[in-house]
Amino acid sequence: MREILFRAKRLEDGKWVEGFYYKMNETTYAFADDYEKNPVPTHHYIIFERMTDWGLPNQMYRVEVDGKTVCPYTGLTDKKGRKIFEGDIVRYTDEVTGKEKVDGIEYNETNAAFCRLHGSEMGLQHLFIDETIASRCNVIGNIFDNSKLL
Repeated sequence: MREILFRAKRLEDGKWVEGFYYKMNETTYAFADDYEKNPVPTHHYIIFERMTDWGLPNQMYRVEVDGKTVCPYTGLTDKKGRKIFEGDIVRYTDEVTGKEKVDGIEYNETNAAFCRLHGSEMGLQHLFIDETIASRCNVIGNIFDNSKLL
C-alpha cells in the first residue's frame, strides 16, 4: 500500500513536521456572497502520532502549519534512503552527459505524476522521476529553505 504522508512547516516555530494533512475553515456559510462579505480563515494542520510507553496507546498530535509549505510525499526515497517530497531539491549525475545536475521536484497535473523540474537549452522541462532515477539522486534541500540551490 502506498504511504500517504505530508510535510509542512509549523506556524509556531518554523520547524518541519511530517504526518497527515487536513485543512479546516473556521465557518461555513450557505451562500457565496457571505464568503465575500466575511472572509473565513482557513487553518492547515498536520496530524502525527508519538509513542507514549510500551503497551500503551500512542498519542495523536495536531500542529498548525503554514499552508504554503504543505508538500506531499512522492513515495520515493533517494540513494541515502531519505524520503523525497514535492518541493525538494535533488542532485544527480546525468547519465547522458555525465554532468552533475540539480532539479526541483514538483507535481505535474497534466501528466498526473511527480517530475523533476529541469531547465535546459530547450526551456523548462518536466522529467518524470521514478524509483530508478530517485535511487541515483541526493536530496540536498528544499525550495523553502534553500531556493538558491536551484
